[in-house]
Amino acid sequence: MLLSVSLFSQDNIIKPDSLIIRSDLPISADTLYLKRISPDAIEKQVIYKAEGYKRNDLVKKTSTLVKNAEVIYDNIKITADSIEFNMETNQVFATGIRDTSGTITGKPVLEIGSDIYNADTLTYNFRTGQAVVKVIVTEQEDGLLRSRVAKMLADGTTNIFRSTYSTCDADTPHFYINLPRAKVYPGKKIISGPGNLVLEGIPLPLFLPFGYFPIQTKRAASGIIMPKPHYEEGRGYALTDGGYYFALNNYFDLTVKGNIFTNGSWLTTAATNYNKRYKYSGNFSFTYANNVNGHKGLPDYRKAANYSIGWNYAQNAKARPGSRFSASVNMSSSGFDRNNSYNLNDHITTQKQSSISYSKSWTGTPFNFSASMNHSQNTKGKYPTVNLNLPKMNFNMSRIYPLKSRRIVGPSKWYQELSFSYSAKMDNQISTYDSLLFTNKVWNNMKSGFSHEIPLSFQLRPFRNFSISPSLSYSGVLYTQKINKTWNFNYFDPETNQFRPAVVKDTLRGYFYGHSINPSVSAGYSPQIFGLFQFTNPNSRVQAVRHVMKPSVSFSYIPFLEGLSTQLYSRVQADTTGRMEEYSIFEGGIYGTPSLSRRSGNISFNLTNILEAKVFERDDTTGKPKNVKLIDNFGITTAYNVFADSMKWSPLNMVMRTSLLQNINISAGSNFSFYALDSRGRQTGTFYYSETKKPLRLNNATLSIDFSLNELINRNESKRRPVPPQTSPGRGNMDDSDIQNRNLPGTEAGGSRNTDIFDEYGYMEFDVPWTMNVAYSINYSKQFNSSQLSQTLMVNGNLSLTKKMNITFNSGYDFTRKEITMTQIMVTRDLHCWDMSFNWIPNGNMRMWQFSLRVKAAILSDLKYERRKDYHDNY
Repeated sequence: MLLSVSLFSQDNIIKPDSLIIRSDLPISADTLYLKRISPDAIEKQVIYKAEGYKRNDLVKKTSTLVKNAEVIYDNIKITADSIEFNMETNQVFATGIRDTSGTITGKPVLEIGSDIYNADTLTYNFRTGQAVVKVIVTEQEDGLLRSRVAKMLADGTTNIFRSTYSTCDADTPHFYINLPRAKVYPGKKIISGPGNLVLEGIPLPLFLPFGYFPIQTKRAASGIIMPKPHYEEGRGYALTDGGYYFALNNYFDLTVKGNIFTNGSWLTTAATNYNKRYKYSGNFSFTYANNVNGHKGLPDYRKAANYSIGWNYAQNAKARPGSRFSASVNMSSSGFDRNNSYNLNDHITTQKQSSISYSKSWTGTPFNFSASMNHSQNTKGKYPTVNLNLPKMNFNMSRIYPLKSRRIVGPSKWYQELSFSYSAKMDNQISTYDSLLFTNKVWNNMKSGFSHEIPLSFQLRPFRNFSISPSLSYSGVLYTQKINKTWNFNYFDPETNQFRPAVVKDTLRGYFYGHSINPSVSAGYSPQIFGLFQFTNPNSRVQAVRHVMKPSVSFSYIPFLEGLSTQLYSRVQADTTGRMEEYSIFEGGIYGTPSLSRRSGNISFNLTNILEAKVFERDDTTGKPKNVKLIDNFGITTAYNVFADSMKWSPLNMVMRTSLLQNINISAGSNFSFYALDSRGRQTGTFYYSETKKPLRLNNATLSIDFSLNELINRNESKRRPVPPQTSPGRGNMDDSDIQNRNLPGTEAGGSRNTDIFDEYGYMEFDVPWTMNVAYSINYSKQFNSSQLSQTLMVNGNLSLTKKMNITFNSGYDFTRKEITMTQIMVTRDLHCWDMSFNWIPNGNMRMWQFSLRVKAAILSDLKYERRKDYHDNY
């Protein structure tokens, strides 16, 4: 039965004033005699209740509550199985009750606003706001503060005695910081006197003269980032990753960190993260490093400045419909990763790319616009190169049919298929060396260009799979330079310091425009041929095999018409014999030179093959076969130029792609030539067959295979039986307690042996989750009198020994050098409230190892143990 009582003396009832009037004194209108209120009275009403029983003692002015008792005063709430409330002193004493098994249940819980305190015993005074708590547990941000005795003061602070602080939530913490005396400022900080670290109940000789634990109540707050001590044989002692964190606002932050070494090397990084819901998100970082290697005054001394820029910006799709801005920048100097990065991928990657793009489309119109700035660089080699597009813009109008009515009914007329489109593009390209990127010389190699095209065409379909397409296209280009070649018999060569005859090329600066108009007609025929072979054996799992052939033949013809183009080509004497050579005045231009309306005819041949089968599953009961692709694609392409003077056949290309067992992916490709080579390795007009009686000459061939080894093995694993025999051959009996005490995959500690998995012989299977991906590729290229063969093998995967222990690996083999490529092995272990990791790179130019043991919680991120052998020391 639930009892609820309200103290009458504390009820918020307004009583009429009591006037004491003496008959022997004259009555005065402004003299009142009122009852005096006790100075010890509390201001608000106290409500208490219990599910068990309630006993009031009017003499002692106490009330005893048992079983889920509760006392509420303002924003203060006390719950326990045993509460005694003294009405005279306004003091509450709460404790738990020991049950028949000796366990104390219903321990006191004190709630003050949003703060919750768990304790063994509790004494609280409503009038003074002070409390004395024994064996109290409070949650402070990510940690738990356990105290033997705590005294809560009226100002909200708490003095604690014989306390421990830990981010481990286990009943018996795996580690804690022993705090003999401390003071808690709720929502702000914990300040303690001398303390020490205790690990697994063992006090460690790691003493703190004082402790300061900030309690973060906001999402972010500015503060100092403590540096980490470090040592390398090459660069000496160092302080790394020290700096300051700025919490600018709810959308942006800023982190400034740096490293400094005793040999003079230093590095500084500025990084920011930004995120505005339904608008954008991303990050930006800039790092500048001054790398010093060797010893000053000795030949091995080197000093270099390196940089790294990273930027990611993602716009929410709903932020601005019709327009989109994005950025993905990964740019650095060639020596930055080699000297400063601990990421394995940065050391094996040879290419870096960046892109900043903006696109805009107008709803209901065929127009769209896009602009981008692109970057690509080769980070390896003796002279690393950088290519930039600053900027690159495109404006397009998609194909429209001006003669088609929007309300067309039935098939359209042939002339209504007339269509045209428009495209314009502009680009500024820079190609330079890494060392010249931020110098004035970078602009000397800049190329700029503009190009636009207007194709006009319509398509005729006289019968199925056949089409004819007459077209007329206009192409124009605008460049800021053109070239002029002249023959100089007495040219002075500054490299040889001699005079010799040569073709001299001059570059003229300015704005130069050229255009061409090209009529053409093309036709294509693309049928599909199906072949089906059905198996008559009713017991065969293969029901049928289908072969799909997709041959296609296309022909394009451009007639010769004069006067449709500007002067785009010129002629110059090429040698002392007087031989004349034609050249383009826009030679080397970004968009090339518009093609002239010269007679040409090209026939293209393409053949695509697809092979499929209908196969029944093993032990199939549905009676429905499944489609399985035996060959995804086997294609052959070539072309024939009707009006070419010689070598009319283009190289023959062959590609093949298939998948085996739904896991093994195989792709291959090859390139063949119809023509032979002369003594200098140049292709001639003589067919290769006429000289060697072989139809084709191989230029190059590639083959790649990749598969998941774990999926391949799991498909063929042995049958399993859920219940094992009583005795397993070859070993002694194992009772239930042995199985339960073993930490086996697939069973929980203390679980039943019925959940274990045994093989057909009764042995318990070692079933550990693992993955292994294997990729192999081989490339063969045939030159004039030499050939080159390159092979690569890459292996990566992971192994989960237990639910909390994982091993990842990444390796490969270089068949050319006959050595194992750079290998990385990482072991991670979840230790409940700690994380352990070991990273090892045993070979390559980044040989190193690193061991780390750290607390998970961010508030104690500096509580860790790290050891490593740095790759700068040439381990």
